[in-house]
Amino acid sequence: MTPIVVMIIMLAMPNGDSGVHVKPFPTAETCIEAANIEATDPFVKSVECAELQDGLLTLRFDRGVQPEQPPFTTGALQD
Repeated sequence: MTPIVVMIIMLAMPNGDSGVHVKPFPTAETCIEAANIEATDPFVKSVECAELQDGLLTLRFDRGVQPEQPPFTTGALQD
């Protein structure tokens, strides 16, 4: 059975919307090439290629990523 390779794209839109898209590819090489292009999109939060195992896609989320720092100001507040 030939392996099925998919690209998983996680989006984060400026208006707060988010989504996940999954696109199939014939080979890992073509998936990696397309993922490198997708990664340049500013609305793509993350992108990765994965291979389906026995027709199942198992997602692994990296919990080691630190959350983004909240925005801050360098100016003093005035009363």
